[in-house]
This record gives sequence, C-alpha cells and structure tokens, in this order.
Amino acid sequence: MKKRLLILGFALMMMASATACGSQSSTDKDGGNAKTESTAASTDKKSQKFPEFKAKTVTGEDISSDVFKDNKLTVVNVWGSWCGPCVAEIPELQKLYENMKDKGVNVIGLAQDAGTDMDAVKDILEKNKVTYQNVVPEGAVTDFVMSIQAFPSTFLVDSEGNIVDKIQGGRDLESFTKAVEDALNKM
Repeated sequence: MKKRLLILGFALMMMASATACGSQSSTDKDGGNAKTESTAASTDKKSQKFPEFKAKTVTGEDISSDVFKDNKLTVVNVWGSWCGPCVAEIPELQKLYENMKDKGVNVIGLAQDAGTDMDAVKDILEKNKVTYQNVVPEGAVTDFVMSIQAFPSTFLVDSEGNIVDKIQGGRDLESFTKAVEDALNKM
C-alpha cells in the first residue's frame, strides 16, 4: 500500500513537472511574460467561482473563502515545494503583497503539497520570509488543486469569490503587478 502511494505520488509529480513547471507562456510585444488567460471569458460569460472552503493555514490559523470579502482582489497562487518555477516566484509574490496590501489586494498561497510534505513547505516559506497566508488544501480546494494542469497557477479572485483572471507559469513582480492593475481597472 505504501509503495503504491509512493509510486502514485511520484507519477503525479513527474506529470506536473513535465507539463508545467518548466513551461512558459508566450511573451507579449514588450518582451515580458505577463500573458494571462481570462477565465471569465472562457466560461461563456459566466464567472467561474473559486471553491468555497474552510481550512487551516500552514501556521495553523483558520481560514475560509470569506477571506475574499475583505479585499477588492485576492491573488491566489497554487504552488508546490517540488516545483522550481513555483519556488522562484515566491519572493516576487511577497513583494507584490507588500506593495499592494494597502490598495485592497491580498495574496494567498495554496501549498499543493502541504498535506504531504509540510516540512518542505514551511522551509521554503521561512527561507523566503513569506508573510502572506498559505493554505493547506482540503475538501473542495484539494479537488480544485488536483484539476490544475500547470504549476504554478495563479488566480485573481474578486471580493465575491469570482475568478476574474488566471496566470499559468512563473512570473516576476512586474508581470504580477501588471495583471493585478489590469484586473482592478476592469472592476
């Protein structure tokens, strides 16, 4: 049983790293890599909702989907400790959080492997001096995370829990800031 779980976990990690971790989206005309995909537009003009959830953060605090109500926009970054591009963009997300928190923008990490490798997740967060909340997926959020085909994936969620934009692949501060500002201007 333990061997089967280990093989399944390894297979999932290999699939995820082969399909997304090292891939980048095409670049925009200015040479940046801030291309985003409008999730709302791809769902027949019907907004896709982020799954409602009640969970714990990596530090043991209670958190729920009510967190979206507290801000104009929440940047939800789905990452894994095993994914190089995921880990590389964490300092950029920390800077985004520091720069935008007074403008009604929050950042939340969704640590895909926090339930299985909490030590690795905590180590990465500590090394990068992360102060934004990171959630341990459970319930509907686990199903949502498992449906993602590219890591990292970042979702821009409005105060009503609607996913207003999606970014696949690693980004830098400038790209994240542009995506957030574009989303805020459309609201």
